[in-house]
Amino acid sequence: MPQSEKYARGQRAAGLHLRHLMLRSGPYRHEWEQHARDVRPDEIRQDAVCTVIAQHLYETGAHDDTDTRLARALKDRVSRAFSGRGLSLQTLHWFEAAFRLSRQDARRVQELYRGNLRPSVIVGKLPPPGGAPASGHETTLLFEHHFLGRDGVPARHHTQQTVRALVDGMASYQYRIDTPEADIKVIRGGKLGTLYQLSEQLWAVDISFNHPLRYGEEAYVDYWTIFHYSQPPATEFRRGAHRRVEHLDMRLEFHPDRLPRQLWWAEWADYRAPAEAIVEREELVLDEELSAHRYLEAIEHTVVGYYWEW
Repeated sequence: MPQSEKYARGQRAAGLHLRHLMLRSGPYRHEWEQHARDVRPDEIRQDAVCTVIAQHLYETGAHDDTDTRLARALKDRVSRAFSGRGLSLQTLHWFEAAFRLSRQDARRVQELYRGNLRPSVIVGKLPPPGGAPASGHETTLLFEHHFLGRDGVPARHHTQQTVRALVDGMASYQYRIDTPEADIKVIRGGKLGTLYQLSEQLWAVDISFNHPLRYGEEAYVDYWTIFHYSQPPATEFRRGAHRRVEHLDMRLEFHPDRLPRQLWWAEWADYRAPAEAIVEREELVLDEELSAHRYLEAIEHTVVGYYWEW
């Protein structure tokens, strides 16, 4: 990879990771929330973040405290960092000092900035689903483990998911799938509804929670998808996310009698044809269990996953 491209990717990865740190519950979020009002769990107030940095610059004498417009002047820097459009080393140091990043968090951001670590937060430009209602939840944990059979066709899929309600009275979660040729079984966390068609490419089933969730309440759901394809599907295993998904763990396991000739981890612009072009990809080698595994701290407005060739 050219040095300039590595530098640009490092800036993007570090900025998106800083946004992740500011967004999640903890001391960094508490620091800027003191300067904001009525903030939703899935929201970050950039003006409040700028106020924290400005106060740090005043206190250290790095900026004249008579300049009351400093926080406003910082908004473009913070916006560029959080959107992945650019992060200067000076801005990075301001974040580290103003929010008193832990040694581990500061090291992670620095390594990402230098391009020495693989990005753990991916934010794309996936357009919103046409005509779909706004989601009333966010996903705070998602394990997706996909198993291929002896014939190379998906055999089963195990999902463990924790969702947090963003509205009062959230009664169910809509599980979407790209085929009707499957049986779904809920192990714990809710009751299964009837499969129905959403569009030409998507089907869905509603999983009703054991009780309606209050705003901010979380529910854990554990379910299996057993496939019975009449024709082999595309050689890919992907996850699309319009809203933010945190703590995503994706594992793909092959049968020992059918191993891929080549395998890639990739990011797509969309999951809908004809816009589903690959944005980034990385060739992989199977591990000792004939599987590929990838953990991400967060994804948003993107499609990620695996594809392979026999």
